[in-house]
Amino acid sequence: MKHYIQHIILLCFGLLLASCVSELDGPQTNQQGTFSLGLSADSLSTEIVTRASENIDDYSVTLSEKGESVWAMRYADIGDDDRIQPVGEGYVVEAENCTSAEAESLNEGWGRRRFYGRSETFAITKGQNTQVSVHCQMANAGLCVVFDESFSSYFTSGFAVTTDDLRALRFDADNQAQFDTNGKMTAGRVAYYNVNDEGQHTLQLIISGSAGWDGTLRLKRTLVLQQGKTYRLIVRKGEPQDGTLGVSISYDETFDDGTTEEVILN
Repeated sequence: MKHYIQHIILLCFGLLLASCVSELDGPQTNQQGTFSLGLSADSLSTEIVTRASENIDDYSVTLSEKGESVWAMRYADIGDDDRIQPVGEGYVVEAENCTSAEAESLNEGWGRRRFYGRSETFAITKGQNTQVSVHCQMANAGLCVVFDESFSSYFTSGFAVTTDDLRALRFDADNQAQFDTNGKMTAGRVAYYNVNDEGQHTLQLIISGSAGWDGTLRLKRTLVLQQGKTYRLIVRKGEPQDGTLGVSISYDETFDDGTTEEVILN
């Protein structure tokens, strides 16, 4: 009888030990949590014909923890397993439709409108699901050029606006911006520029043209582009001043939403 009781005690101890080993060696699901990601981007009120169609599923998404990348993939490819992560703090999600380098190199060097967003820092909690949202906004600035008829009819030869920048882009009669009656851009080129830490890009412009026997024009102007805005530069022929030809240059910095702010750069 005594041996039987010892056997029972030994068996119970063995089961308890096996239970501890199983908990240590098995999947550590109690040390993991999940997050749900919602991704959105600003809609465009002006359709720009040179802009590639935007599809939120094609955005590149990066998950990092305390500055170290965990994974990077297309938004559409993120699966349930990718959202299961170890418990911890300092997680961040970033999303973009293109890199900053591509934003100035794509489309034969004219660049692309870049959208970028970054989530708040969040934590993965054991056995819980964390809601994470990323809203992407325009991260660079754009520029297009319109030559008013008063200018194009006078400077009949080789008129252009050239950017004196790392990229010497040329706006001329063939790629000037065109708009319909609703203010939608229907043709033309837009050049895109990355901005500095202050959200600006200072651009040097050269306006040139030939008026035959009346001579040639070559003016230099500086334009400061602001992040999140697409500028429509309008070049007009001004009134002569003191016997010299006058040219007025104005820009509308917010044509995307229909408002107008005109600044004379004479």
